[in-house]
Amino acid sequence: MKKQMMSLVRFFISALLLYFVLKQAGLSEIWKIIRTADLNYMILFILVSPVLIFLSSWKWQVILKAQNINVSVGRLFVLYITGYFFNTFLPTNVGGDVVRAHILGKAVKDPAKIYSSVFLERFTGLTMLLFFAIIAFFLGIRELWDKWLILSMLVCIAGYVVLLAVIWNPAYFEWIEKKFNIKVIKTVIQKLKKFQKATLILKDKKLVLLFALFNSSLFYLFAVLNVYFCSKAFNPDMAFIDACIITPIVLVIAMIPISIGGWGLTEGAYFFTFARMGLGGPLGLTVGLLLRAKLLIIGIFGGLAYSFGDVKFNKKELVLPKTNMDKSADNEGSGKYFSSFEDVLRRPKSPLKKYQDIVIGNYSLGKLLKFEFLTFFLSSMPGILGLGLRQIFYKSIFKRLGKGSVINRSVSLRHTYKISINKNCVIDEYCMLNAQGGDDSKIELGDFVLLGRGTVVTTKNGTIKIDDYSNIGAYCRIGTPSKIEIGKYFLCAANCYIGGVTHNFSDLETPILKQGFDDKGGVVIDDDVWLGAGVTVLDGVKIGKGAIIGANSLVNKDIPAYAIAHGTPAKVVKYRNQ
Repeated sequence: MKKQMMSLVRFFISALLLYFVLKQAGLSEIWKIIRTADLNYMILFILVSPVLIFLSSWKWQVILKAQNINVSVGRLFVLYITGYFFNTFLPTNVGGDVVRAHILGKAVKDPAKIYSSVFLERFTGLTMLLFFAIIAFFLGIRELWDKWLILSMLVCIAGYVVLLAVIWNPAYFEWIEKKFNIKVIKTVIQKLKKFQKATLILKDKKLVLLFALFNSSLFYLFAVLNVYFCSKAFNPDMAFIDACIITPIVLVIAMIPISIGGWGLTEGAYFFTFARMGLGGPLGLTVGLLLRAKLLIIGIFGGLAYSFGDVKFNKKELVLPKTNMDKSADNEGSGKYFSSFEDVLRRPKSPLKKYQDIVIGNYSLGKLLKFEFLTFFLSSMPGILGLGLRQIFYKSIFKRLGKGSVINRSVSLRHTYKISINKNCVIDEYCMLNAQGGDDSKIELGDFVLLGRGTVVTTKNGTIKIDDYSNIGAYCRIGTPSKIEIGKYFLCAANCYIGGVTHNFSDLETPILKQGFDDKGGVVIDDDVWLGAGVTVLDGVKIGKGAIIGANSLVNKDIPAYAIAHGTPAKVVKYRNQ
């Protein structure tokens, strides 16, 4: 009932607005204007529409390809004009978008991706439209200054900001889900989160977004030509700059959802802006009505295409890109890799982006240049000069680099903005500190921590914390995709291995490399533990306070506090406190 009442209200508003502007302009005056039409400009006016639909279809195709969905521009063109048909009869301008997304989503069997592609295609268009509308408003501020127009612009801009904040920030949906513990709301939020997840995937595809914005700019240039040719057909003195001012402002006003498909509101906006620009309200209404008539004709073709099944896909018609998955090759998504380096190299990105993923963890060119400059000149610099300069300038690339901490030469660094080093630490030559993965990854070294020569501390989407006064010998490896927590006064001899994961191997037909891995929650080593040379501590193990592990032992089970253990696997032979 509420939907029906809203539709009736919108219908009434549309009828009222149309009646008002037609009465103001006069039907006889409109007929006089139409009779003076220049046929050449009318032909150009008609020819602009296929270009506009092609540009929109092309943009949609590029966004779909970024989601591994490949559909020809021709098929998307037909879907677009089908959308025009439904926009003619449904209460809002987005009705056609829902229909074309539903048709394609049903064929792909992944509606969230399709709806997100339609949203992004529309959203980038809206971004450029608001940008051009603001410029246009200031260009024509003398003629267009009006409180209702300003209010309309502010409403659209506010709606845009809210939409941007909600879609790009997953925390909003999480907050709503926790705040309103209602089954219906939770169901809706779960669906919206799928849509949001599919949309956020495209957030990092900057080239796709840049193309979409460029395409939208080109689209609105032709939209201006659309209005210009139509106006020029009746008024030879029509200036192109006037069309540039009028078009984006009218399109912004037409987005306000108070009428059926923009009926009455759009025509009224053309009447108002043309009158304010000194071009005559009747001319503006004539242009608005002819634009509406053209959309209706396109919609009829779209309805025919829909009726005869030209937009119904099947699996053979919908071509998905090949993934080249075989025994000798591998691609992103085919395996769960322990190595961040290997994982990044499998991804279909440019060499520059792969390098940025590996080294700094973001796509900021400025941060990359800064990191490269500092490490190029300072990383291998020997002697006290190198130590001093690294201590001064490396502070700008680490999350924290405490007072008195020393980083020796030739230390490899990855994702330093997630690494904290407290005061008076020593990182010896040829060590590696690597905090790759998402923003949850981190490495924390307490006060007076020593990492011996060639030691590697590495995580991918995990956390490593080494507490105060810990001393780790040469050529050790501490690595995890989950967590490693090491207490105070930890003493670790050379060549030890802590962490790692268990690789899956149950599928005999698939290489072990591609079967992924399971982690058991990481490693916890309490205070005052001593590991002899060559000890291996496997994932999921906890070593209690004051324990001692003999050289070359394999620790695959928990070791109690103050125990002395050795062997492969390590077994407790006695306790220090007994």
